[in-house]
Amino acid sequence: MLSNQLRSIIFLSLFAPALWAQSYQGGIRGTVSDTQGAAVAGVKITLTDQATNESRNTITSSAGEYVFNAVDPATYSVSAEMPSFKKFIRRDVLVATQEVLTSDIQMELGAVSQSVEVTEEVPVIESSNASNGQVIDSQKLRDLPNLGRNPFLLAKLSTNVVPVGDPRFNRFQDQSGSSQISIAGGPIRGNNYLIDGVPVTDSENRAVIIPSIEGTQEMKLQENTYDATMGRTGGGVFNTFLKSGSNAIHGSLLGYTRQTDWAANTFFRNASGQPRSDSPFYN
Repeated sequence: MLSNQLRSIIFLSLFAPALWAQSYQGGIRGTVSDTQGAAVAGVKITLTDQATNESRNTITSSAGEYVFNAVDPATYSVSAEMPSFKKFIRRDVLVATQEVLTSDIQMELGAVSQSVEVTEEVPVIESSNASNGQVIDSQKLRDLPNLGRNPFLLAKLSTNVVPVGDPRFNRFQDQSGSSQISIAGGPIRGNNYLIDGVPVTDSENRAVIIPSIEGTQEMKLQENTYDATMGRTGGGVFNTFLKSGSNAIHGSLLGYTRQTDWAANTFFRNASGQPRSDSPFYN
């Protein structure tokens, strides 16, 4: 008979991947059919990241279905190729954090050298995943005012988020202050923080790592309806995805201008008759 210790080792070996399956990745799936609505099997489907040109391939099943799992958040193009059919290309398919999109394809008879390119259509709809939430994308992170340059503070854009901490404590080093948030009626500081699928929540439910605005591609705030892969929280989940490289060169520059001559003397120095310090921001 197996010992209890050996049983525990076998159990952990089998189920450890499922226990650690918190993820920021999404997916794309769909069905390929001809103009008559019949499923087309054996079609080569290619998924290409438009920023890096990295691609993945798969083949449709006998039911004409295809699936791409573990897709990093980015903008993709989806193409379909098969002899006797025109090549199909759909561009600008945006996969957000933990979002599974359904993108069906209809192919037309013709030569492979011909192509049908879809550039404008009704946006693809996420109907394959029960996990809902609000995505704060890179455009919002870049353009919206953020006093502490703390991406987690943009959770206030959601209607069911109540910040209760001191508004002065909103910087990178203010983990305790910036974690004073109630989400969906949950307890204050009862939230979970993920960066690229890795939990960064300490024993006091604070984010021990706060990424910079420039380094964050997007953040998804999930509450109530997040799926079974999310846990360890009585409130919400901050699912954050960091930027990676692309084929375009880009950068950013940040600077502060502090005009000492414009600053007033502090209350206590003024009351004691002391002149304004050369560094009034630290006195």
